Amino acid sequence: MMKPVHTSYPHAEEFIFPNAITLKILLSGIHTQGELAIFEDIVQAGVGPGRHIHHHQDETFFFLEGDFMAEVDGKMYEFQPGDVAFIPKGTVHAFKNVGKTPGRLRYVFNPALTIEAMFREFYASLMDGSLHADKMAEISQKHGQEFVGPPL
Repeated sequence: MMKPVHTSYPHAEEFIFPNAITLKILLSGIHTQGELAIFEDIVQAGVGPGRHIHHHQDETFFFLEGDFMAEVDGKMYEFQPGDVAFIPKGTVHAFKNVGKTPGRLRYVFNPALTIEAMFREFYASLMDGSLHADKMAEISQKHGQEFVGPPL
């Protein structure tokens, strides 16, 4: 049986990918028995990940600040604060901050699986200087994710 959990935004674990994204872990899958995990990204203008697939997880985006575009299953959408997007597992998707200032979005993975470990491995590779496209692909595949195309 899961227990209630409270997390504190100012104390969220944070990974800073310079000139790109600051990722915060708001709710760990550890706290939900792997049912879900919640993250927040502060995304610099003009930035977004490459097109990718989560093979075993649904993902829901909550757009909080800024102007974003997202491609979901080959269709482009515009998102503004308050908008939500649901991405079923197995769906190719990517987003990009198309505004002139940093944007902010939250997202939920259901189930959590090892998504946190993937982000931690990305960050560790950044810190040791080994993060590049091939390394990201290798880490992603280990965690049931796959990059399938360039960023928007």
